[in-house]
Amino acid sequence: MSTRPSRALLFLAFLSTAAQAAPESAPGLTASPVLPTAPARAALPAPAPRRTVLLLGDSLIATGFGEYLQNQLAAHPGIRCERRAKSSTGLARPDFFDWLEVGQQEVQEHQPDVVVVILGGNDGQALHTRQGRATVAWGKPDWQGEYRQRLTDFVTAISAPGRKIVWLELPATGRQRFEQKLTLIRDLQREVIAGRGDAVHLETRPYFTDARGKALKQARVEGFRKPMRLRMTDGVHFTVAGGRYFANKVYPEVLGVLGLEAPSPDEKHTARPAPVKPAMQVAAPATSAAP
Repeated sequence: MSTRPSRALLFLAFLSTAAQAAPESAPGLTASPVLPTAPARAALPAPAPRRTVLLLGDSLIATGFGEYLQNQLAAHPGIRCERRAKSSTGLARPDFFDWLEVGQQEVQEHQPDVVVVILGGNDGQALHTRQGRATVAWGKPDWQGEYRQRLTDFVTAISAPGRKIVWLELPATGRQRFEQKLTLIRDLQREVIAGRGDAVHLETRPYFTDARGKALKQARVEGFRKPMRLRMTDGVHFTVAGGRYFANKVYPEVLGVLGLEAPSPDEKHTARPAPVKPAMQVAAPATSAAP
């Protein structure tokens, strides 16, 4: 008997057994590689909202002092600063410039956290109505009571819940007769501001008087190599150096009211000062107590 058929049968049986032992694979399915999960990125804290400071006042705010103070505040990364000023103005002559109305407009537009005010140097005169009628002459007994009411009305008009008002004392001058008027005006302003919980009266006399109480004529000012004259020839308005000197004194006081610290040098370079509105510029400061 030939062995060839037997060998063929054995070979076929082997192939059949191998086919049954092989694992079945699902047609059309391909395993996807498992990639590592990227760690979740921590959310960056939102930048703190900037605080708004509004500067209001007469020629002292309109010229060098106001410009320097605005630029210093606006260069702080946490502050936005606006400024409204008009020379030869005050609360005595609303027929010339009505600060009660203008103040309300400014705070409504800018919604400031802090309002810095310096007014009164032009108020040593008869008080007038909006229509231009004189009501009380300077030096009359009723003058103080009416001026006190005007101060109260103005401060109330620019106030709001959570807002602070910083009222700057009128700086000491070198003019004796003018100082007699300013002394009364300062006292009334101090009285009204001291009676409010939302306002701070900033004493400026230590900045501009020497150890004997006389008006300071010169002082060392940042950016100048030698002591510089602080006042112009009228004894009232500031020189360029004097404006910077005053701004350097007031700036940290405003930061303190805001609860902020002075920025680091790097932050100063990063921040850009706010532009000055052309409407706030004036041709020349007034040198008299009347508009």
